[in-house]
Amino acid sequence: MNSLYEKNLAWVYDEIYQGFIDYKAEYDFYKKLCQTHNTTSILEIACGSGNLSESFTNDFLNYTGLDYSEAMLEIAKTKFKKGNFLQGDMRNLNFTSQFSTILITGRSTSYLIEDTDIRNTFNSVYKALQGNGIFIFDCIDAEHFMPYILKNKNITHYSNVNNKTFERDSTWQKQESTKSHLVFWKSKYYDTNKTDRNLIGEDSAIFRTFTDKEIHTNLLLSNFELLHTIDRKTYAFNTKVYVCRKIAKKVSIQGA
Repeated sequence: MNSLYEKNLAWVYDEIYQGFIDYKAEYDFYKKLCQTHNTTSILEIACGSGNLSESFTNDFLNYTGLDYSEAMLEIAKTKFKKGNFLQGDMRNLNFTSQFSTILITGRSTSYLIEDTDIRNTFNSVYKALQGNGIFIFDCIDAEHFMPYILKNKNITHYSNVNNKTFERDSTWQKQESTKSHLVFWKSKYYDTNKTDRNLIGEDSAIFRTFTDKEIHTNLLLSNFELLHTIDRKTYAFNTKVYVCRKIAKKVSIQGA
């Protein structure tokens, strides 16, 4: 998990990313998918500081937001006091009741570094879904992103929100000593509201991008049917959204 989600930098994420991401468009995208599949209860994994939570709660019968970071959840609870938020790990969900739809938003699959992480997450989601439940998640598309960073190792993103301006200078480096498509990412965040750029935080992380084949294989192993994929551009990454359905596990019958 990257340091940006820790208490001293959580506010940086919450404020700056308001200028990176159009959260209304983000919500409308997921709302349409949920309505298409007659969603009644939602678990949003990696809800972060709750940018989608109030809208989900207003439009759907039952919403729960889950995040690994206590600091991010503190912000979410401050912004939306009526929200239902829980701290937890997507690799090991533990719910007494099941959901009709589970989402992993914000490209948070990127932090599932090991093959066992993705398998454990998919298996955990399977158990938390109702029969024929819907699983929707997005991934950074390795086939587009990895060639891109070889040509663009340094990049600056600009954020303008609430009459404040910020910049993020990032470097991306492909990790060569692994079979997975891993990237080392290092960033510096600047407040640019005054004449001088004021450094307000630094962040580094290793994140994973995925090929279609990797996702398809893990969905199959975890008993999900892939309904369709959606190619989607974000402020920084080409992503793919996967819409899946839980299917019954095959039960082997032993012969007499």
